[in-house]
Amino acid sequence: MRPARLRAAARAALGTVYDPELDEPITDLGFVSSLTADDGHVTVHLRLPTSFCAPNFAYLMASDAKDALTALPGAREVTVLLDDHHDSDLINRGLAADAGYRGTFGHEAEEDLEELREIFRRKAHAAAMERALTTLLRARPDLTEEQLGDVVLGDLPDTAPTRALLRRRAALGLGTAPTDPALVDDGGRPFPPGEIPLRLRFARSVQISIDGNAHFCRGLLRTRYPDSAPDQAPRACDSGNPASAAPAAHSTAPARDGRTTKEKIA
Repeated sequence: MRPARLRAAARAALGTVYDPELDEPITDLGFVSSLTADDGHVTVHLRLPTSFCAPNFAYLMASDAKDALTALPGAREVTVLLDDHHDSDLINRGLAADAGYRGTFGHEAEEDLEELREIFRRKAHAAAMERALTTLLRARPDLTEEQLGDVVLGDLPDTAPTRALLRRRAALGLGTAPTDPALVDDGGRPFPPGEIPLRLRFARSVQISIDGNAHFCRGLLRTRYPDSAPDQAPRACDSGNPASAAPAAHSTAPARDGRTTKEKIA
């Protein structure tokens, strides 16, 4: 594969790697600082908003980036390097050796990364569900929150929030058929009618938390790396959801610091 085509394919592959908390591609967030591809050798440097972002988050993104690039047909050798993090050396050695999470962090790797992924998939689904249903409520003033229990996926307009919801449902293994109910819990079960307003408010709090953290982390990255601003793509949800600009005063997502996952989730 020619270098230009491999670089384009590598960039597209990195666009499938999401920050687990912010639920956005690392390419849109500006976390990819450089990408080179030549003669089948792909090298990527990643950067984060602070040097003390949680090591499990950092490893998750770097490992997912390497997996995505390794799967490319034209990539014969892949190197992913995390820069300017307090655990950069440890993470980079682990990635180079394909040591895995527990092999990289040893006794410090108390938590299960797949369990962590599932926590954030559920949060991303709740936020996406809120965005899609709020979009529907704005488009149909006659529809009340209490009536959302009767809404099925086929009732949702073909918009970015709807497509995002379908992706999040698929990631959780939930149904994506047009006849499936739109407002469901993490197991795909509809809520009792009396609980719908409360459940929607909870989903809205998760959505505001994720969006607030995304704004905050984007700003921190631009402060730390002033040249990163052009690498950050506009957030699609900002134009259609005023609540997305609200700060996350009481975040429902784990904090992006160096605490253990158990401490962050508690």
